[in-house]
Amino acid sequence: MNDQLVTQSPADELLERLDDPRVASSLSYILDHADLLAILVAGIHGFVERGDTITEAVVDGVRELRSAAPDSSGIGAVDVPKVLASLADLSTGMVNATPALKSLLGSPALADVRTADTIGLLGEALAEGREEAAKSPGGPTSVFGLLRVLKDEDVSRGIGLMVQVAKALGRRLG
Repeated sequence: MNDQLVTQSPADELLERLDDPRVASSLSYILDHADLLAILVAGIHGFVERGDTITEAVVDGVRELRSAAPDSSGIGAVDVPKVLASLADLSTGMVNATPALKSLLGSPALADVRTADTIGLLGEALAEGREEAAKSPGGPTSVFGLLRVLKDEDVSRGIGLMVQVAKALGRRLG
């Protein structure tokens, strides 16, 4: 370069770093997930922006608990920093779950009232089934016992629903 000293500019340093395959690969990965980064940044920004409000709400809640409790001596031991740390952990979990929640909430099936009703029905059936199983843990122990249970009208309707759900799922998978 004609014996002149050439100083490297920040742009030259950046170009050198981009030549490194690891840096280029990492940047490519970041660009591929820019939408997720935007969601995370927006969530963190919203949480930080409302941090004072959230803290005040937690403190007000603790005060209300203290005043509402008949014997408030036990509530006086609430460790506010621990509560705030738990709140921070929960918010981190929400930020991490945001992509999955966004996908679920964007599903047209979840907007359908029939889906919500079916999920509610399934939840009630699971809770009731668990209670009944706890009362009498012994289920059918043989093929003949299983065949006897299949004669029950409720069992037959439940299996019919599961068969129809399996068929609908199969159509969507195919």
